Amino acid sequence: MDWHRYSTLGVRHGGHVPGQRDERNLEQASRTVEDWLETQALADPGVVDDADDLRQVGVLARAGAPANEVNQAVRYARQQGWDWAPIALLLGETREQARQRLA
Repeated sequence: MDWHRYSTLGVRHGGHVPGQRDERNLEQASRTVEDWLETQALADPGVVDDADDLRQVGVLARAGAPANEVNQAVRYARQQGWDWAPIALLLGETREQARQRLA
């Protein structure tokens, strides 16, 4: 996976407000990441299929899963090459907040 490609979303966050973890905000973040993945798929069709580990972070965050489960999903997504930007968006945090809290 090309680390540089995934270093930023390069899209407007569509109403997502970092630091707010309410259901509406996390749902909007999930849609934003899916939209971004679709744009990435134009250059690399396999990226959408390879994003299940990234999506799992959002699923757990929206479900209010225990912190250790979310942290484990984040670690796995990072091991698969995903940058802090989409991970943080799915967590309802800024990239810096997520990196400091979970790195």
